[in-house]
Amino acid sequence: MKILGLYASPRPTGNSAQLLNALLEEAERLGAAISSYKLNTLRLKGCQACYSCRQPGKEKQCAVKDDMQPILADVFAADAVVLASPVYMWQMTAQARLFTDRLMPVLKPDYSSWLNGQRMLTLYTQGQPDLTRFASYFTYVNDMFGFLGFSPLEPLVFGNLRGVNDVRQQPQHFDRVRQAAAHLVRNG
Repeated sequence: MKILGLYASPRPTGNSAQLLNALLEEAERLGAAISSYKLNTLRLKGCQACYSCRQPGKEKQCAVKDDMQPILADVFAADAVVLASPVYMWQMTAQARLFTDRLMPVLKPDYSSWLNGQRMLTLYTQGQPDLTRFASYFTYVNDMFGFLGFSPLEPLVFGNLRGVNDVRQQPQHFDRVRQAAAHLVRNG
């Protein structure tokens, strides 16, 4: 079982990072192989719409030479991907959007997917206490991941987290991510 964790927060130790760390640590404790990236520390460009990834012999590859190359390789090798992002301006962070923008190489020229149904779990933290406030956006993101060939899971949403360490005051959130890790590992 291989799980890829993607930290999409600009805060290296913020609420989403702390929850993703707990999830990945529990998954590793349960026997999963873990790899992870802190997207904010990487050199990533947006898709250049060159369609190089659509050319025969260049499938699953991106012509842009930056830090996305190893991430794409790990996406293809993973059984599950966990993308953790705070909600900024009603959506995932720019770092997370940059990652999703660069997923064109997972699609074949006919727009079917090269993926093998890797599970995609999104983990969102938000200052908004109402956990349903951005539900339509979370559905949209899951639909996008489904189109790309992932098997999206129900998003984990954690609210009322405005300060960098607010999650420490809500230990039940750590219980939820550990349960999610167990579910990922159990259902391999």
